[in-house]
Amino acid sequence: MRNDITVLSQYMQEHTEGRARVEVFKTNDGEHGCRFYGPSGAFLKDEIYIGKAEVYAENAAENYVLGIKSINES
Repeated sequence: MRNDITVLSQYMQEHTEGRARVEVFKTNDGEHGCRFYGPSGAFLKDEIYIGKAEVYAENAAENYVLGIKSINES
């Protein structure tokens, strides 16, 4: 889990399995990304979108909480 980030926004959606949650962030290097949490609340992974705008990360976050984008919880 990266420590060099500033959280810009959060996306959440309740599901029968629990709550899907994502934090959209910006790194100290100016790159945007998402921090994904599983329905149990456990951290899953950080994704960095090099060269992409904040809206790209926001779309990824929205897709995850809506169930369009999937990330396996290990």
